Amino acid sequence: MVQIILFVSAILLYVGVYPYSGYRQTKNMRQNTVNIETDKSGLYKQSMILSWIPALIITTIILLDGYTLSSLGLSLKLKKDNCFSKWVVFITLVSCIVYFCYLIYIIVAVKLDRKKRAKYAKEIPNELKIVLPVTQKEKKWWKAMALSAGITEELQYRGYLFFAIPLLFPDCSIWVVWIVSSLIFGIGHVYQGKEAIKPLLAGLYFGFVYIALGSIIPTILLHFLQDLSVKDILSERHYN
Repeated sequence: MVQIILFVSAILLYVGVYPYSGYRQTKNMRQNTVNIETDKSGLYKQSMILSWIPALIITTIILLDGYTLSSLGLSLKLKKDNCFSKWVVFITLVSCIVYFCYLIYIIVAVKLDRKKRAKYAKEIPNELKIVLPVTQKEKKWWKAMALSAGITEELQYRGYLFFAIPLLFPDCSIWVVWIVSSLIFGIGHVYQGKEAIKPLLAGLYFGFVYIALGSIIPTILLHFLQDLSVKDILSERHYN
């Protein structure tokens, strides 16, 4: 019964509270951000709190119910008994390494190359530009929020959903869990408008990585770097 209540509450949070909260935060930023003096760091802090509270509640209940952190994908060991051949696991691992290197390249290039930074700034849609950090203070908190999102979102959308759905629906295929968790992840970012397709695709990739490797630690790292890669794109000059 506890797991059912927790699961229903989590789904309502993911498809209701998170999208609405994101919509409200984006709307407030759009209304209040009239110049670079508008501080967004407070909204970044609110976002972290909203993510950490349910993540800690879920983890605590799972542990009190007799399960371990590895049940939520928090394991340093790769999964051996999965439905893939060793080649698929190997290719998946290589894809993680390639994506990791690509994100590091983007982070460094944006930081050091003024032309690339200007190019990326022009490509950012206005609905996303208003939420990105501009000042040094905002960028400091964005870094913290990126790490927070990497941990809490992977723990909830991958770790918890891949644990809870098969537990409550034993006949449910892992591929159904994969699709459902990815769709819910996309819905959680629907406030981004048409840009929500990117979190949906990221959710599909991260979910596949979790199925193949059996750990959310690689996806936490990639998720963190993915969010961090946009930290230095905007400046006061690009903002106006």
